[in-house]
Amino acid sequence: MFKTPQFWLKLNWISLVLLPLTLLYKFGFFFKKKITKTHLAKIPVICVGNIIAGGSGKTPFAIALGQYFHEKNINFCYLTRGYKAQNNAQNSKVVYLDNSQNYSAHEVGDEPLLLREVAPVFVAKNRWLGYQEIEKNPQFKAIIMDDGLQNFQLKHDIKILVIDGKIGFGNNLLLPSGPLRQSLSSIIKDVDLFVLIGEDYSSITQKILSQKPQAQIIKTQVAIKNIESFENKNFMAFCGIAYPQKFFDLLIKSNFNLLETHVFSDHHNYQIPEIEKLLARAKNNNCRLLTTKKDWVKFSNKFQMEIDFVDIDLDLKSDNSNDEILKKIFTKCFKNV
Repeated sequence: MFKTPQFWLKLNWISLVLLPLTLLYKFGFFFKKKITKTHLAKIPVICVGNIIAGGSGKTPFAIALGQYFHEKNINFCYLTRGYKAQNNAQNSKVVYLDNSQNYSAHEVGDEPLLLREVAPVFVAKNRWLGYQEIEKNPQFKAIIMDDGLQNFQLKHDIKILVIDGKIGFGNNLLLPSGPLRQSLSSIIKDVDLFVLIGEDYSSITQKILSQKPQAQIIKTQVAIKNIESFENKNFMAFCGIAYPQKFFDLLIKSNFNLLETHVFSDHHNYQIPEIEKLLARAKNNNCRLLTTKKDWVKFSNKFQMEIDFVDIDLDLKSDNSNDEILKKIFTKCFKNV
C-alpha cells in the first residue's frame, strides 16, 4: 500500500538518507533513455505528462484538451498505458476501448475509463505497439498520449507538462528522495507547453521562465461540474489518489459539509468489505459517501448507485491568452486550428 511520502513535499533528513538511491535512479533513467529505440509516427503525437510521481492533473487536462480538439473538428484518439491494469502484465497486448466495450478498471486501469467518455482509447504498455494499432485506423488524425514524457518508445510532436500550482515540484529532488521523475532542467528545455493548474503557490512560473524565457504557459482552474446536486447534504469523503488533501481542500473550498474523510493508497484496488464498511459508517452518520470520479469508475453498478462522485472540469478559457497560446502550439501539427 503506497501513500505519497510527506518528505516529497518538503526536504527533510529522510530525503538526504535516500540520496544514494536517487543517484542510482538517475543513472537508470539515463541508461533507459539511451537504450530505448524511439520510433517516428506518421500521425501527430501530443504527449500530456507530468514530472512528479502522480497528482499533477494530467488526465483532467488530457480530457480538456480532447474537448478542445472536438471544438476544432480534429478527429483523435487517446493512447495510454493503463496504470495498474491487468493488461500491463502483457507487454504485447493492445486494448481498444470506447463506450461500447464493458471493461473494468481492473482490466484496463481507471484513467482509460475516464478518457473513453471523450474519445476512443488504446491501452498499451508498449506505446509503439499501441501506435501501430492506431495507424490501422485512418480516421484518427491525432493522438493524445496520456502520461508519456518519460517514455521514449514514440517520438512526440508536442510535449505538454502539467503542473499542480500547490504541489509544484515538491522538494525538487529525484525519486526516491523526492517526487521528480526527471530533472527540471532536462524536461523544461524539451517541453513545448506548460500547463499550470490552480494558483501558483510555489513560484513555478518563475522557475520555468528562469530556464526558458520564451516558455509558453497557460493557466487553468479546477471547477466542479455537478456541484448543484450536492447542496444541503452531509458527506463522508474518501479517495485513493496521490495527494488526497487536494480533493478534500476542493470540497471544503466549495462549501461541502464534510463529516469525515478517509484516505486510501494511490490507484487503490478497493475490496468489497472496505466499501461495505464505508457505506455502513455513512449510514450511521446519516450522510452520503462521496469520492472522485477516478475512484468511482472502479466500483460495481450496485456500489455506484450508493456512492456520489465529484466530476471536475478544467476551464481552458479562464485566461483570455490561453486560446491564442493553444493555437500557436497546435499550428505546428494542424494548419486549420
